[in-house]
Amino acid sequence: MQLLKRLYNAPVTLSLIAVNTVVFCIMAIKGHDSWRGNADDLLQWGANYWPLTGLQHQYWRLLTSMFLHAGLWHLFTNMVGLLIAGIFLEPILKGAKFSLAYVVTGLVADYVSIWFHRDAVGVGASGAIFGVYGAFLALLTTPLFTRSARAPFLIFIGLFVCLNIIVACFTVGIDNIAHLTGFATGMLAGYLLYFTLSKADASRLPN
Repeated sequence: MQLLKRLYNAPVTLSLIAVNTVVFCIMAIKGHDSWRGNADDLLQWGANYWPLTGLQHQYWRLLTSMFLHAGLWHLFTNMVGLLIAGIFLEPILKGAKFSLAYVVTGLVADYVSIWFHRDAVGVGASGAIFGVYGAFLALLTTPLFTRSARAPFLIFIGLFVCLNIIVACFTVGIDNIAHLTGFATGMLAGYLLYFTLSKADASRLPN
């Protein structure tokens, strides 16, 4: 029952998960490799790639690439990460601010990623998801929340970051630049959003 209430209070999060999943399913139906992905297919669907995005000014790829995933495991891990962060942060920010934080951090992360990795094809929502976690962490370090309210979430985010660092050390192909940029941009966004929030907003932090 508690989970259903949290899901009800996170419509943007659920909508983002739905859009990502539907896009992935449509691509799979049309023959895209749903296990490992295919760079040529991903480029046709709007993947991020410096020669196209940066040099040919196809900046819309910064957005479309956020809704593409290279394989089922890539999609699954990203959507689980988004769900966990979204059901806690979205009730505090509400839909418009949460959407803004998600999109802006994702766009910045995607641009910095292809600027550093100019020969790589980039896809995935992880830059934006790390942005959400960064914004959440920033807000938790402000006076908006009591120490007792923030402690378990600070531990959770710390574990999330540590786990991703460990995975990055043993996995090839993880876009650490996008993750770090998204997280840093998210923290900045969180501190800026702090000035738009009140104790009433903080009280919506799920227990």
